[in-house]
Amino acid sequence: MKRQNKQAQAIHQWIQNNLKTHHGRILLCGLAVVLGYSVFWSIELLLRSLKGSSSGFLQIAGVGLGLYELWQRRHWLEQMTASEEDRLLGHILTLSGAFLLPICLFQGIADPLIQLLIPAIVCALVLAGIACSCWGVDFFKKFPLPIFLICMGLLPKPAELSRYTWQAFTSPEILERLMAWCGMLAFRAIGQPAVAEGTLISLPDGTVDIGWGCNGFDMAATMAVASLVLGLFLKQSHPKILMLMLVGAVLALISNIPRIMLVTIAAVYWDKKWFVFWHDSWGSQIFVSILFTIYYYLIMWIIKQQPRKSRAH
Repeated sequence: MKRQNKQAQAIHQWIQNNLKTHHGRILLCGLAVVLGYSVFWSIELLLRSLKGSSSGFLQIAGVGLGLYELWQRRHWLEQMTASEEDRLLGHILTLSGAFLLPICLFQGIADPLIQLLIPAIVCALVLAGIACSCWGVDFFKKFPLPIFLICMGLLPKPAELSRYTWQAFTSPEILERLMAWCGMLAFRAIGQPAVAEGTLISLPDGTVDIGWGCNGFDMAATMAVASLVLGLFLKQSHPKILMLMLVGAVLALISNIPRIMLVTIAAVYWDKKWFVFWHDSWGSQIFVSILFTIYYYLIMWIIKQQPRKSRAH
């Protein structure tokens, strides 16, 4: 209890000291904006988690790892100072973001993804202004990895952003067609006379259309990001991190094939409630649990093949 009181007094004294200077007041204004967005961000992650999404945990891990990286190198930060030009630039960015964020939160935008993305960009602008005014432009040159992790974690609905990016650079329904074809081969391997045509898998008693939610992309993207965060946390070399990301994505796509088979069988032969169970979040979480278990033992084997990369702090 005494320790908590001392911490509260230290924070109160720090706030009082910053209120006495022009830079301190702008700094507190920016931190207030970031705190406000953090509440909005936390609520969004909670709502997605209740719907069965696993990306929220990865976003929290990304932000936490980025902050941990900065804390590990705090002695470098203590030696960095901002020039007058850098401090002025930082103040402009911070105040601009503080002015824009309330407008973005309450502005009616038709696209819900854009409505979430703009406040995240503005919050990143405020954070950039705070960093620039405190440590100068050199901060962005010396700490690219923590900056990347924090910005990645603050992005709203990363799966939707990844989807738009994928669809912008690939042929329409290319992954859905691939999954339908792989599902057909898997059915034939167990003696089922399946036929694939486009995104459709046909069994003798019915046909199922493979949509975006069943093509395995979301889980592949999640596994790739999880591999990135895990590889950075375990201080692996860049080539090994890329290998882990590739293994995670490929494993997710391969594990999606038996899920497609089960969902197809449930849709054609079983009761509708079983199709809903295996198709929606609860059934998906069972496959995710199995996938993560296999993935864990596989990457632990890969990581142990070579000594980990050492990094000086």
